[in-house]
Amino acid sequence: MDNPLPAVEHGRSTLSVNRPLKESERARRERILAAAHELACGGGYPAATIRAVAERAGTTPATVYRYFPSKDHLLLQLMIDWSEQSIADLTAAAYTGTVPERVAAGFADLIDWAAAELPLLSAVMSAVSSPDISGGGLTIWRELFTALIRAALNEPAWEDTEGKALTLGHVLIACLLDLTTTRTTTEQTRAHITTAARLIFR
Repeated sequence: MDNPLPAVEHGRSTLSVNRPLKESERARRERILAAAHELACGGGYPAATIRAVAERAGTTPATVYRYFPSKDHLLLQLMIDWSEQSIADLTAAAYTGTVPERVAAGFADLIDWAAAELPLLSAVMSAVSSPDISGGGLTIWRELFTALIRAALNEPAWEDTEGKALTLGHVLIACLLDLTTTRTTTEQTRAHITTAARLIFR
């Protein structure tokens, strides 16, 4: 599928931007991502250091930096990968009901999926808010938010002409931050995003 976050392509390494990766390079990059995923799932943001990722992937820190300019760019890629999988899962769910009901159900599921991997969520949320990631703040996620709505509605041509996806997306980010700081339970967070979806899309 197309990358739902074209605005953050700058976060990928110059190696992958300037020329296609060879098969061996793709495999190495995937090992690095898998290692980062395992470390982040186990210990959150502090555990996924470049040195630890390199050791687990069987390579060197210098090699990791060839593919990802920083730790935060590496974790951002994990966020992109998680988002792409979530879009596929939302599409496969084939929600029924009114537009507000479908959007609310889809975003409630997003909360459940995120809550199931709290250390990973904490790590990627730290990366997203890092000053190392430039590009205009949360507005860079507009394409992702739109893609999530399209998937929940199962309407690939849906356009965010009224800014509804961007608005709900900001609520989603706030809810995900709540989960990582343990200020709310998963059930409370689901209720918040469901209420927001129904109000915004009514």
